[in-house]
Amino acid sequence: MKLRPTPLVLVAMVVLTAASCSSSSSDQNAPATGPVGGAVVGPADDHCSGQPDGIADPAACTTPANSDSAGGAGGAAGDSGTAGAADCNLTHDASYGDTLYNSSGADDDCKYLVSWTSTAVRKGESVTFTVTATSKSTGAPLEALASQPPGSTALSRLEVYMPCEPMHVPPIADFQPTIKEIGPGVYTAGPIVFDESGRWVVRFHFYEECLDQDTSPHGHAAFFVDVP
Repeated sequence: MKLRPTPLVLVAMVVLTAASCSSSSSDQNAPATGPVGGAVVGPADDHCSGQPDGIADPAACTTPANSDSAGGAGGAAGDSGTAGAADCNLTHDASYGDTLYNSSGADDDCKYLVSWTSTAVRKGESVTFTVTATSKSTGAPLEALASQPPGSTALSRLEVYMPCEPMHVPPIADFQPTIKEIGPGVYTAGPIVFDESGRWVVRFHFYEECLDQDTSPHGHAAFFVDVP
């Protein structure tokens, strides 16, 4: 004789099955947990202290500067370290000004004030940056130049690498995050995936199609980012 389950047994089986499905679905949709990285806390940026604000002239985007007027405002190009430190985590690209701590500071040429926030920074997860940039001298938000192609933005691209391994970039070497202007002088850029824990550098490039000189709109500002 085949035994049939009693009503109480049937109810128990349904409850267990539902609980199992609910747990599986919950696990799949559970938010990421664990430590969150971000800006590296350190000395406030003062590399523009004691010098006049740099002035970005849209006309200088494609007009070379006179040899006798080159130089002037702007942070000096960095060397192989910060304040002589031997720790590779503190180094910066000698072609640019010093990499900055915290999440705000002036660009290399002291023309712009740049600040940023981001979604949660964790190894292997997509991160989106929100970048705000204004003129240091006028406070006006950075927006596309009239000479730029339609759809262009003042923020041209992000350069991301590990200072201890300068050739280590995000997983796809030619990766370019999507950049959108969400307000005057405010941009989102992402996603970016940090595939290793440790110290990273994120450099924001502005008006990159312009000549790189003190009076040109071209500019860049880099910040340290730690990834747990």
